[in-house]
Amino acid sequence: MNLENLPYPPVIEELSYEEILNSIKALFKANLNDSVELLESDNYSALLECLAYRETLLRARINAAIKGCMLPYATGDDLDNVVAIYGIERLAGQYPVADVEFELSAARSSDIILPAGVILSNGDDKRAILKDSVTLLAGKTKASGKIELQEKTKASKVKCEYIETLLPFVARAKQISEFELGAEPESDSALRARAVLSLERFSTAGASGAYRFHALSASPKVKDCIAINGGAGVVNVYVQSIDESDITSEVLSYLSSDERRPLTDSVKVYMATKKNVVVKAVLELTDMLNAANINSSINGAQLPLGQDLNLSFLYSNLHISGVYRARIEQIRVNGVSSAIADVLASATQYIEYSYELSYKKAVL
Repeated sequence: MNLENLPYPPVIEELSYEEILNSIKALFKANLNDSVELLESDNYSALLECLAYRETLLRARINAAIKGCMLPYATGDDLDNVVAIYGIERLAGQYPVADVEFELSAARSSDIILPAGVILSNGDDKRAILKDSVTLLAGKTKASGKIELQEKTKASKVKCEYIETLLPFVARAKQISEFELGAEPESDSALRARAVLSLERFSTAGASGAYRFHALSASPKVKDCIAINGGAGVVNVYVQSIDESDITSEVLSYLSSDERRPLTDSVKVYMATKKNVVVKAVLELTDMLNAANINSSINGAQLPLGQDLNLSFLYSNLHISGVYRARIEQIRVNGVSSAIADVLASATQYIEYSYELSYKKAVL
């Protein structure tokens, strides 16, 4: 089911302040004398306009309450409550981690342990927590560990090097990598799509949609997936992660649970294969001074699992305002020159494309 194809519900009223104001004025005049003329300068006019504005706000609030109860329109906490009817909840995301190096002011004669949970900050509002205890060995002044940023996001360049936890010794911290391998909380659009897909999980035969729902629910890092019949009793699940990290073991563990996997199924999980496409093109411009703006406007992207990269799509991206003519000179797939034609993706592949652009003055 595509929620975008649903008709707009008539229970949600289309509001017009002018219509509400005219209706209140007509009611006011009907209860007085029809000969009464309301002037803009009248106190009555200001009062009636205030009443019309308050009624418009009230009706808008009713519209918002109705939308908050509907899957296609609910957002935020309202959406969380709506999808609870489907027996699911929003994926919370994951904290990103970074490497950190601790250093003592002087070596000690015995081992020193920094316990898990030590709090570090960036000196402002960002906090990170030491994931596992770190042992500074006797005679050594340095040891490394991992800290977890207390913000559910894919990655962050923030530096948390101020130790806030009181320690019985002097130590300093140096963050030696950026925070990565985290995940954002599930977006409203993704949660809506998964709510519709969740109905597939009630199939007792292990339908493709049911496996896809459970794979998407296995981790906030799962961007897309597909389940394919691998033969009698075998289900091959291909997953695409948001950061290209290997999440097969995490997804397999989730899918293999007895309450999700039919007993007769043997589930195998693989990472979907990426096709890296580089498009080399020459753009003829009406004004060469626009080259910098055009270069920043034409960006590559990552296509959904199984979607082809068509020439018509590439030309539509290239032929933007200021471009007189676009000509694709070369297409490279995984570093190998390919025919200038549609780049096809199988059901278990996804395409990531980028551009190499050069410019020349158009001859008009």
